[in-house]
Amino acid sequence: MPRPGVLMRIVEPKIPGSLLETDPLSLDGTDAIYQLEATDGQRPSQNTLYFLSDVSSVLRNEQSYQNDVQSHENSLVSISWVIASLISGQPRIEDNHQVPDVPLGVEVVVNGSTPKVDKEGDYHAWYDQEHVGKLGLVPGWRAMRRYKLEAGFGDVETASFYGVNFYDQVNGLGGPEWKAGVTDWTLRIRDQAAKPNVRRTWRLMGVSNAA
Repeated sequence: MPRPGVLMRIVEPKIPGSLLETDPLSLDGTDAIYQLEATDGQRPSQNTLYFLSDVSSVLRNEQSYQNDVQSHENSLVSISWVIASLISGQPRIEDNHQVPDVPLGVEVVVNGSTPKVDKEGDYHAWYDQEHVGKLGLVPGWRAMRRYKLEAGFGDVETASFYGVNFYDQVNGLGGPEWKAGVTDWTLRIRDQAAKPNVRRTWRLMGVSNAA
């Protein structure tokens, strides 16, 4: 059975500011490619998000990552891959069509969480029953996708689960609706974490179909 998901190709160019200087990878089952630029001042500063109809093939071929590194050793300081399978989405995903309908320029917030193993059930219940509803009240929120980590390659900090939320450029992040989402249940989830969250923010700069 196919496992839809994403590959996040997170890179830092040798020439600062040379945005999206490398060609997209040719991956089987690519539904869409989102090209993201960091908005949080952190490095790596570029993230190419591949929406895949099935992550199994890329998981079976670890050499693909090494080939990517070797092919771009003259242009990129670093290349990391994060491969994750789809858990759920809002608005609700139909027929595993995970590519969100969002315009260029949206803010993309990727928040990776690693709950303690015996607390994963509580984490999933919190996200599905409370957290995504609270995020949906933040002005400018458009869509959410949740993923489970399958593999990571390169020098990148990973998390067990990822929430990817899409917002208009003008949004309520940090505002009263966003702050209201920090509930007692949220604080309990934070206490149950095995390690701190991995949070990055990006801007959607380009969209293309399969390479």
